[in-house]
Amino acid sequence: MTLFVSISLDSPVLETSVERASTVDVTLEQQTPSEDGSLDLTIWASGDGLGGFEDGLDADETVSRWVHIGGTETSKLYRTRLTERASSSIDYHGWADGKAVFLSAERDAARWTVEGYFPDRSVLRDLAAGCESNGVTFDLLEVSDTDRLQDARQFDLSDVQLQTLLTALNRGYYSVPRQVTLEELAASLDVSHQAVSERLRRGVDSLLRSTVAARCEGDRDPADYREHPTDDVSSNGFEAEDTTLTRPIGLGPEAL
Repeated sequence: MTLFVSISLDSPVLETSVERASTVDVTLEQQTPSEDGSLDLTIWASGDGLGGFEDGLDADETVSRWVHIGGTETSKLYRTRLTERASSSIDYHGWADGKAVFLSAERDAARWTVEGYFPDRSVLRDLAAGCESNGVTFDLLEVSDTDRLQDARQFDLSDVQLQTLLTALNRGYYSVPRQVTLEELAASLDVSHQAVSERLRRGVDSLLRSTVAARCEGDRDPADYREHPTDDVSSNGFEAEDTTLTRPIGLGPEAL
């Protein structure tokens, strides 16, 4: 049975770079082996502190060299060559022996968060063993049967975005007045407030595009909706029948 898995890795890769630019979000675009056996990471860095991030790349002991590929003032694509030692702490493709499909990897000040599909738990155990043998702390954040992801996929949401949106809804983040701050919400999800903010923005964008925007196409002029903002809309925009999610936080490899 194919599993959707979300894990955190306490790898030092790019830790200094992110610490120098706390407002920058770092997302992995591609991980490839180089000729000398070390890893090349192609990453997107987005935010207002990209100058500080580049200073961090210069000082980062896990990076042997880097180059700016392109982008805008607030979102840039970089290619980084890791040191051999650093490469051994983030080689999750190798630990899974090529049997897992990795969907995303994000770096915040504390850790890497990696998501992917695993054919079964034996591959997940192999990855956990690879982490242990390379001195990387491994935390299992979530394991889900892929059948459960279909509700999220119909709204173009990742499972993490769905989870974050429902947690925010249940905790009162969208209530008036607001019942929880972004920092408190981040603490409950065990991620940075920058990561939560990005998940919420992307999740709401996907949700609106797949529901409200899709229904407006070919219907009536959007100005009509602005003139009648409360027509046929509940107090919070929609009602969730069951917002309970099973989310084991901080489970170690022994739980696999």
